[in-house]
Amino acid sequence: MVYRGRPSTGCKNCRERKIKCDETPEGCLKCAKARIACPGYDRNVDVFFHDETARTEVKAKKAKAKAIALRDARYASSRPSSTSSEGLVPFPFVTQGPYGKASPGKESPGIMLLAPLIDQGIAYFMSHYAIGLDQPSIYSEAYNKHLATNGFHPLVATSMTALGLAGVANIYQDSALKGRATRWYLDAIKMTNNAITHPNEVTSDTTLLAITLLGMFEATSNEYTFHAWSEHVAGAASLVKMRGMDQFATPAGRRLYLHAIGLLTMNCLGEGTALPAYVHKMNEEIMKHSDGTDPRNRFFFFQQDVVNLRADILGDPAMSLQSILDRALELDAVAEGVFRDAGPEWSYEEATLANLSPFVFGDTYHIYPSHATAQTWNWVRYTKIYIHDIIRNTILAGLATSPPVFTGAHHLQHLARSIEQLQKVQSDILASVPQFLHDTPKIAPPADAYPTHSIAGPPFETDPSPHPPSGPFSKPHKLFFENFRNENIFTDPSLVSSDDITDRLPVVRISGGHSTLWALYIAGSMPTAERATQEFIIGCLGRFEREFGIMQAKVLAAALRLKMVRPEADGICPSYLPRQSAPYVVPTEESERRVEEVR
Repeated sequence: MVYRGRPSTGCKNCRERKIKCDETPEGCLKCAKARIACPGYDRNVDVFFHDETARTEVKAKKAKAKAIALRDARYASSRPSSTSSEGLVPFPFVTQGPYGKASPGKESPGIMLLAPLIDQGIAYFMSHYAIGLDQPSIYSEAYNKHLATNGFHPLVATSMTALGLAGVANIYQDSALKGRATRWYLDAIKMTNNAITHPNEVTSDTTLLAITLLGMFEATSNEYTFHAWSEHVAGAASLVKMRGMDQFATPAGRRLYLHAIGLLTMNCLGEGTALPAYVHKMNEEIMKHSDGTDPRNRFFFFQQDVVNLRADILGDPAMSLQSILDRALELDAVAEGVFRDAGPEWSYEEATLANLSPFVFGDTYHIYPSHATAQTWNWVRYTKIYIHDIIRNTILAGLATSPPVFTGAHHLQHLARSIEQLQKVQSDILASVPQFLHDTPKIAPPADAYPTHSIAGPPFETDPSPHPPSGPFSKPHKLFFENFRNENIFTDPSLVSSDDITDRLPVVRISGGHSTLWALYIAGSMPTAERATQEFIIGCLGRFEREFGIMQAKVLAAALRLKMVRPEADGICPSYLPRQSAPYVVPTEESERRVEEVR
């Protein structure tokens, strides 16, 4: 029963006419004036209440039906599909495997991905791009601040979701899911633009981390150019400058600085530009918190010196050859000491094959204890290619002058050693690749097995029958860092979270853990690289694209193909990327002929 409020006590005629009744006991005057009989007054208390049971049941059924419809609509919209935008339907397909062989493609994740998109994206991100979490105490107010977005700041959660969904879409070649990832990416861009206009948000850890993740999205998803990735790297570096010295007060701030400037250094190395002046001042502060014996920290500062040498050479054509040679030799000595006294966790083993395998270049491959060990060695190796190309080209230029600038026997020894070093670091980079591609075991075979050791059959040719994984991301495909005994080496204590942390931040792998691709590319684009080596590298880059979903590998492969068909004359500092702006398209013979006719 529903209380309807105090009803009118006037006569029925006055109530129907909606006029005020005077309620005269013998009959109201309004009825008398209208010459009609007054029906009297109803004083029954039942009129105060009304039975609404039937009407309430009808309303409840309608509300329930509407809620179910809205739930189904949200569920359908969170399940992208390769066939429609409303559902994710698993389907098998066949892809072209390496070496022209057809191999079974991966099935769309389909029913394995039933969670909302934000949960899917963050789950994939955390399993692929992060090595841990910085987070406040679970009892603190900060920990529960962003429960609506999986505990992460909305900007960080949106960026993580975009990057994670892009990785899933690339692995399963799902164009509809890639479109969803792009929409999350655009939302993250808008949120970032709003954050950088806010005086407090612009210098926050969450904003800098978001821009770093957006750059990783471009590296993962953009299959045409490096430009957008480079723009995000430059944007992150600008925020580092704005954050000033205060950013070094927290482990998260120091970690984000190393990540952002590490990517900026890589970008400047490719473009031949110098690092901004503020980086050198800030490095003095970060050195106070860094472990000088950690090879990663040694490399961080060493690579910056190489960047500045290249920038000085390219910016000053009058720089003397002797000055260039002296500085390059000094940097070579620094490179030799990066791993000195670093401990057994930074060493690796070499294994020899008795029979050649298409998955190993030559007869030797490396086994590294961790992904971090392999990646750091390759960072040093590809940077040494830059150094020894400078040494080689400088000495050759000095010998070609009249009269020669370099006449001593030690100059010829430096030349011979640089040529030898270029061949060694190139072969070492190639020997590290099979472990990344899961073509070799995690543990090296016994020494007495080396003469008979062989790799039989492509590891990626598995039984085409589906084997359901234990979870949505347990093992649907290869992980870049999975084929190692240990995923990571201990973290620098100065980069570990402390009690004063206020945001839940993922600890992100440098370049998403994919920077070895750059080392592989440099090994193929160096001036002394042979065609067989370049073909092997292009095949590996193609596998990184298909099997790991890293679209930047596709861009690098296209750039290397262009370098092969259009070799360019270089000076002291070679240009490892094609001078042609991306997208890198290999010209056909017909287009080449037309260009020659125009010339």
